[in-house]
Amino acid sequence: MTRMPAELLAAALRGLHLPPGAGLAVVPLAATEQITLPARIRASAPRRRASFTAGRLAARTALRRAGLAEAEAPGMDADGLPVWPAGWRGSISHGGSLAAAIAAPAGTARLIGLDIERLVTPETARRLAPDVMPELPPGRSGLSLHHEVTRVFSAKEALFKALYPATRQFRAFSAAHADWLPEGMALTLAEDWGPDWAAGARFEAIQRVAADHVATILWR
Repeated sequence: MTRMPAELLAAALRGLHLPPGAGLAVVPLAATEQITLPARIRASAPRRRASFTAGRLAARTALRRAGLAEAEAPGMDADGLPVWPAGWRGSISHGGSLAAAIAAPAGTARLIGLDIERLVTPETARRLAPDVMPELPPGRSGLSLHHEVTRVFSAKEALFKALYPATRQFRAFSAAHADWLPEGMALTLAEDWGPDWAAGARFEAIQRVAADHVATILWR
């Protein structure tokens, strides 16, 4: 029997070193279950509604797997960020045909970021490389350029998602420098991101590739 992309990516992520008590879920964007949508999402395009629904369903599943048996799908604040239960941290991502979420007790993860991306085409990779990974010479990892660009893009997106709830600051890709690790990437802030996250702060991201998608998880 052919396994669906959500199953393949979930299997690739199984057994990763995550914050204690964390829950993780991957679902298809074509999720059939419905949730109550915020007014601005109800008025959006069908794909936006589908991605929002799938992401919130993934978040609910992640919370329940982490031990909140009665958890509901997180709401949305004025900035569009998920509203997690008190004492919890989490991250939601949509990419390609999938949505994913991770949730963990705040006592085990001060910040947490998750990102999934569909692998870009070689042509797109050549166009994006100068902006996404200016600090890295192409080919340094031994991977094809489209794998490199997608993985660096995903790693930096996971970092931004982890830091944005605390800093509320948008940053360019050049604001963090990436380097290759055996199972992911190291990310070093190239500039200050607020009083708590100074230039030079280093993060390590775990990555997995499956079903033409890259998944990145970063936590501190």
